[in-house]
Amino acid sequence: TDIAEFFAGKSVFLTGITGFLGKVLLEKMLRSCPDIGNIFVLIREKKGQKGRDRLKQILNEVLFERVQKVSPEALSKVQVVPGDLLQPELGMSNSDRERVTREVSVVIHGAASVRFDEPLRFSVRSNIAATKMILDLCHEMKNLKVYVHVSTAYCNCNEKEIREQVYPTHMKPANLMNIAEWMDDSLLEAITPKLIKDRPNTYTYTKAVAEQLVQEASSTLPVAIIRPSIITGAWKEPLEGWVDNYNGPTGLLIALGKGVLKTVYTDLQMAADLIPVDMVSNNVLAAAWYRGSGRSQKLLVYNVTSGADNPLTWQEFMTYTWEIPYNYPSNIILRYPQPRCTHSKLLHRLRMFFQHYLPAQTFDVALRAVGRKPMLSRLYDKVKNNMDLFEYFTTTEWYFHNDNVRALYNEMSPKDKEEFNFDVKTLDWKEYLFNYCMGIRKYLLKEELDTLPEAQRHLTKLYIVSKAGNVLLMLGAWRFIKAVAFDPVDVVYNVGSYFQEFVDTL
Repeated sequence: TDIAEFFAGKSVFLTGITGFLGKVLLEKMLRSCPDIGNIFVLIREKKGQKGRDRLKQILNEVLFERVQKVSPEALSKVQVVPGDLLQPELGMSNSDRERVTREVSVVIHGAASVRFDEPLRFSVRSNIAATKMILDLCHEMKNLKVYVHVSTAYCNCNEKEIREQVYPTHMKPANLMNIAEWMDDSLLEAITPKLIKDRPNTYTYTKAVAEQLVQEASSTLPVAIIRPSIITGAWKEPLEGWVDNYNGPTGLLIALGKGVLKTVYTDLQMAADLIPVDMVSNNVLAAAWYRGSGRSQKLLVYNVTSGADNPLTWQEFMTYTWEIPYNYPSNIILRYPQPRCTHSKLLHRLRMFFQHYLPAQTFDVALRAVGRKPMLSRLYDKVKNNMDLFEYFTTTEWYFHNDNVRALYNEMSPKDKEEFNFDVKTLDWKEYLFNYCMGIRKYLLKEELDTLPEAQRHLTKLYIVSKAGNVLLMLGAWRFIKAVAFDPVDVVYNVGSYFQEFVDTL
């Protein structure tokens, strides 16, 4: 194919290899670009584990089984470059830097801090300063054909209509990096809200500022920017439904399926702009081919999203995934899954209190009484924090223009469209979400289908316990009414019916 031919004989420098998208990108290049040169991957030492050991562990994952079977020799093309995005000059040795700048033709920068609640200093270092060091490295490369920068569709979430262009920020990257270096923690934390303004977190803000750096470099470097929306499990490649992290909708589906989460604050009519990870990967490689082969001489931004061409609402998301926890339950379920969605903040908080906080406190008191360590309150605190961070994206809607994405796809040959497909119109959401949920069960929770009979028996027991609990709750309410009311029958009709309605909504 044209894309495979573009990568033939060219060496690639790839960051973010230990992340979700990075793994899929690496696997795709090894499998679909058989004549590719070396792939240099920047990996830092973590918890005493060297970069080479971390790479070996990654290449032994199920994700790379197809490559190992079809062309195991391709794995030798992956070369570890020990380094760290947070260190000066990326923490690379002089010899590694010399080799990379001499051999590399394509740079794909996919590493970033994706946590929404990171302190501004860390986000600036990992998302802005690291990007500058990557761009500095690119300027030293003798044979650079293209630099592809992976950003996020939400870097300009302060806008409701987002076009494929770099939006100006009120502070220049150099000034922000300078402030983040010298200012003390307390002062930096105090001014963070004023800096990020109407963006919800430091992640989206620093990704927007990083795009400014890329735009500035575009006058001297061939660059492209990829902006994916909410990245979810694999659609087709290399394994249907494959996922390796708990971020975003994945964590939501797990929490709902295990009965941990009983209430979701969302506007069901709004778009859930999900995009499968393999579509993002294919778009990255196609953009590298298009810009790197000289078909365009300007900076192109790609909003890799689904809402414009194949919209999915949160209502449809919940509907398509609703029955899966009952038909394919997890092996470990805390409570019977009965989630409810609401756009009422008050009702959501009431449900949180009665169905999360109160049961958790009661359970932990019982644990303390028998001499065991409390655990449920801490679990629900973590769930609440994660959902609070994510709810901005389930209660806000944007329109993402994707003209450049469409134009890029139309420029591809029929073979490339088949091998590097990212046409979201061809995606069936119901089928995809089923495979996504099954992928979560298999690849993330490590639960095979032969465990289903026992899991379903456990789910039935939890259903009985749930219904028995509702009966006891109503009996308790009846006895309370009889104890304080003159006419229990009247109270039942006037108060009891309202109480039942309230319980049903919970």
